[in-house]
Amino acid sequence: MVDHDPEIVRILEVNLSHANLEVISARSGAQALTKANKERPDIILLDAVLPDQESMDICRRLKESPQTSHIPVIIIGSDGKGENGGIGIGRADQYIAKPFDPHEVVKLVEACFRQIERDSNTSPLTGLPNQIQVNTEITRLLERNKTFTAIYIDIDDLKAFNKAYSFDQGDRAIELLADIVREALRLFGNPDDLAGHLGSDNFIIVTSIQKARVLCQRIIADFDSRIRTLYNQRDLERGYIEYEGRLGEIEQYPIMTISAAAITNERRIFYHPLQVSEAATELLDYLRRIPGSNYYLDRREDGIETQLSLYHKGIPHAYREEMRMLQRVLNWVTFHTEELETPISAIHESLEAVGVAPMDDTESQQRHSLDVIRENVERLNEVFREFSYLTSGEWITADAFIEEVNLRTTFDWITRQVQKLVDERGIEVDIKGVDDIGPLIIDGGSLIKGLYYLLRSEINSSAPGDRLQVSVTEMNDPFIIIEVTNPNHHIPHRDLAVLFQGQMDGMVQNRLGNDLYLSKTLVQGLGGKFSIKSDKKEGTTFMIVIPRRWQSSIERVNALLAAAETSRKEARAQLEGLRDLLSSTAAQMPSAVEENLENLGYKIQELVVLCNRSLFFADELSNRLDSEQDRLLQQEVEQLTTLEAMQIFSREIAASAQMGYLFDPESARRVAKNVSLIANEFRLSRSERQALQYAALLKDMGFVSCPEDMMEQAVAPTLEEAINLSKRFNIMWKVLSRLNFLSPALDIIWHRCERYDGTGHPFGVKGANIPLGARILVVADTFDIMTTGRSSQETVAPEIAVQKLVAESGKRFDPDVVNAFLRAWRKKEFQVVPT
Repeated sequence: MVDHDPEIVRILEVNLSHANLEVISARSGAQALTKANKERPDIILLDAVLPDQESMDICRRLKESPQTSHIPVIIIGSDGKGENGGIGIGRADQYIAKPFDPHEVVKLVEACFRQIERDSNTSPLTGLPNQIQVNTEITRLLERNKTFTAIYIDIDDLKAFNKAYSFDQGDRAIELLADIVREALRLFGNPDDLAGHLGSDNFIIVTSIQKARVLCQRIIADFDSRIRTLYNQRDLERGYIEYEGRLGEIEQYPIMTISAAAITNERRIFYHPLQVSEAATELLDYLRRIPGSNYYLDRREDGIETQLSLYHKGIPHAYREEMRMLQRVLNWVTFHTEELETPISAIHESLEAVGVAPMDDTESQQRHSLDVIRENVERLNEVFREFSYLTSGEWITADAFIEEVNLRTTFDWITRQVQKLVDERGIEVDIKGVDDIGPLIIDGGSLIKGLYYLLRSEINSSAPGDRLQVSVTEMNDPFIIIEVTNPNHHIPHRDLAVLFQGQMDGMVQNRLGNDLYLSKTLVQGLGGKFSIKSDKKEGTTFMIVIPRRWQSSIERVNALLAAAETSRKEARAQLEGLRDLLSSTAAQMPSAVEENLENLGYKIQELVVLCNRSLFFADELSNRLDSEQDRLLQQEVEQLTTLEAMQIFSREIAASAQMGYLFDPESARRVAKNVSLIANEFRLSRSERQALQYAALLKDMGFVSCPEDMMEQAVAPTLEEAINLSKRFNIMWKVLSRLNFLSPALDIIWHRCERYDGTGHPFGVKGANIPLGARILVVADTFDIMTTGRSSQETVAPEIAVQKLVAESGKRFDPDVVNAFLRAWRKKEFQVVPT
């Protein structure tokens, strides 16, 4: 700090010291030059007017001296005038006018320190932040518990390129990748993302989990296209480079590619940047074994990366737009339902005003008319309360129209909703069979509402001590059956007739009947069947038959349209009756009643029109979903055909290495069946089970990619032969890695050789960090290997194989998976090679 005014020096010293900055002061230009050369400060604050020398001369001498030229100079001027902002500013780095705020000076000094740090921690080749600055940023994110993704990028075979083309060309390759990374961040990254150059051919991007995948894909695509400009035509045509090694031999290397490992703390905990770097190094070592440019997004905490549901993935964009249109129509229905509350409330107020008026002069007929009005308004209120309940936000159906529904989750939710009512009534509810049913592809909201109304009705109809029994079974593959039985409840045939004929007058008088009617309507809307059997001796049984996949029928739509029209006519007749009644008491009734009733009629008419439109859109969407379902099934068939072709090719490669027992299609089918049985014990989703099936069909790819495991299983006698066999399958990895539908399966295959205790290969991960699919696959595959005697291993009886699996539980295998295996084994469904 250089200033002749001791008060300014004192003020700035106090504020800068509070910011943990050490301050050296000078009162004149001569002192400033002496202390600057001796103390070598990081920043100099220089007053614009000094008693002994011009600040411009001081600034010039500081900048011309080799010892002080790098030190930033901030001029504190008497005013802010002048082209350069004040005396000496032409050589200065920053300028502050007087009078100044000490806090602003501190902020400017701290900003200069950050710039100094950035300048000193920048790669001279690429201009990107280096390792120090990157570690500082990652440390900051970890300390603040921020979720981030670090993408580590390496250039493969750069050393060979340097030898063949020179180190200058190698630097151009590094600069090219730096430009590609900058451009990708500019186009697809977040504003606060950081790109860094860690040295040599190593780069890093710190971004969000949402941006990681698209950044990897864009960088790989650009690099693979633009790196070819650094090669000569001859090397491009033959696809590799050649150069003479140290011993005079000719060495060949492919065109450069890149590997990208994306590490996120979304599902795992890191405490230091070094841990993030180590996790990336493990992945990069493995990715380099796979030909071509590749990336891997490490989300190992979950096991299998979650797939998009049918609503998001299986349905084209145009159909999703129609779903959103349907939701907007339902929003309009909700709006008009709320609008109906206004006229009904006004009628109530009018009736109350009449009711409190003196009744001495009111004739008995008028009193009877008022009673009828009250009765009809209450009936309308009951209908609209139920309609409001149906369209309320409680069900949260906006984001899940057609979706994958788990019955266990569904019944758990319903049980929680009715638990209070169950306790009040003093009854028991027993639910069986839901764990044996796989996921349904259906309108989850309608299913939950239909079952909820049914259970609520039966609970309300039960006497203390009753036991309500719910059982779920499979009728055949396309349908499931849900039975709700109450042995002590009997419904008269007259009430059943009212229910199935849809006579609203009879049902509105009883809330329970209304619940059953709503349940029946919702189930039928799902393409299901709703039946009731009631007997005085045996009680009442409700049977619901629901398709596994949502279906629609034009007949049902027409029936609903007819029912809507009937309801509209009845509502209109009811309103006309109300008008007639009101006209007989016009002298006593407020004038607003007639207007409110007319508005009510309009709203009901609008409601019917909107409901008709909703039904039309729903049926149109159903037809398109049916077509889309057929397309998805055809796509699944084509994917399985592709997998079978990959199996054949892999088997030929193995046979050429005298290992024809690998990629046995019968073994693959047995393991695929057995992993499915274990997966059922974990109640995995359809997408997770499909990934397991695909992984089982290509299970030996994980085996041949791990030389250490081949040595352990005596598949190859030496490590060198195991590595050579692994290289034979590089072309298969290259093909498989470009099939998007195989991405979840490849994640399982890559972890096939991991051990639960962390001593496996290639990553050395342990416990829950191994994908669940891989933990299931290794148990099923090992069981098949032991019972078939694959390779040189001795064949053992299935019972002995089971004992060996149990003995390795907690070491090689996940104890939970072994327990699931044992449960499936006891059901005697496992496929074993016949003896």
